[in-house]
Amino acid sequence: MSLSCTRLLLSRPGRLCILFTFMLLLYLFYLGVSWSVEVQAFGEESTAIRTGINTTRAKEVLSSLCDAYNRNEVSGDACHRLCFNQDWTVADFYEGNKVVVVIKDGGQQAVFKSLHPSIEDYEAPPEGEKEELFLRRIRDKTDDELMLGWPTDLIDHLLSILWPSHLRSGGQQLSAADRRSLWALMQQPEYLTFRILPLSRVTPKVIGSCGHMYEVESLVAFRMKGYYMNLKGKILVHLMGTLKLFYEFLNEPLQWCDVRFDNLGLSAEYPKRFVMMDGDLLFTESKLKALMTAKSCKTDADCAIGDCTSRCQADFKCSPRNNENLDVFCEKLINKLFGNAWSKSNKYLNACHDTVTNTTTKLNDLRLTWSWTLSDV
Repeated sequence: MSLSCTRLLLSRPGRLCILFTFMLLLYLFYLGVSWSVEVQAFGEESTAIRTGINTTRAKEVLSSLCDAYNRNEVSGDACHRLCFNQDWTVADFYEGNKVVVVIKDGGQQAVFKSLHPSIEDYEAPPEGEKEELFLRRIRDKTDDELMLGWPTDLIDHLLSILWPSHLRSGGQQLSAADRRSLWALMQQPEYLTFRILPLSRVTPKVIGSCGHMYEVESLVAFRMKGYYMNLKGKILVHLMGTLKLFYEFLNEPLQWCDVRFDNLGLSAEYPKRFVMMDGDLLFTESKLKALMTAKSCKTDADCAIGDCTSRCQADFKCSPRNNENLDVFCEKLINKLFGNAWSKSNKYLNACHDTVTNTTTKLNDLRLTWSWTLSDV
């Protein structure tokens, strides 16, 4: 037996197998080191409990949700874990344009989000509606929000994405608690964006949900600091990796209208790019066009949606977007890093400072550069 193993290892296939295994281990080591370097460079994930937060209010929000779960009024794949032991350690809490509760969970952080604090703040689904009609309503709501033209014959697949418990249950009919919870989630654009657009690789993963609240992966928040200026080259690569993915998403380029450093985070899953911390103003191209062209206006200022601008036309209706993700990335992120210090040899910086070449040509040049320098993004 020992002799057979030795012969196998010394044979050509054996040597190739050993080489392949070595290369695989080397690649996995590289990925681990790469992520470690990024975290060390841009700041480690904060696991400390932030002072001055209203922990009483945070626990009220969670207790109300768990009470509804215990009454079988809501459901979700994160409910049992969230509500089994309600002795929560609240690490952070925010209540404003949305509610965000961060709790410590087994040495890690669990981030729960919702547009409103209570399930009662959401419209309830129609009672007694046939499941077929309810699922069609789900499909219509998704299509209205993202405008991806989801096929009617793939409604079951859509449901498995939006409500993974359905797939795990073997396709059983949704309960009243399931419908109440899912319909509340459907009324939150960010939930739909994060659930439906993971292929974009610029949105955080949704880990689960409970009632109207959904849990997203905990990201390493990027906050621009003075000493990061020594890491400008690395940050530029991450910004360009993110921009590349916006333009490459299927045939619907993503439009980001809330461009700022505070809205960027790092995920262990995705090297060489940032991930959106907040998806409220992240749209598909068709959705943003529909929003803008539906607006009435008197001046161009009436047409803007965050950083996305358009023109007020002669019929007092807004045009589609007239600036690009590239324009806003340059203005609000890259130029703040590099100012007027740039070189034509740097294709990324040249795209921001070249005032002669039109945007289409600049984007084509960037795509060529991305194919060489960011092929792994």
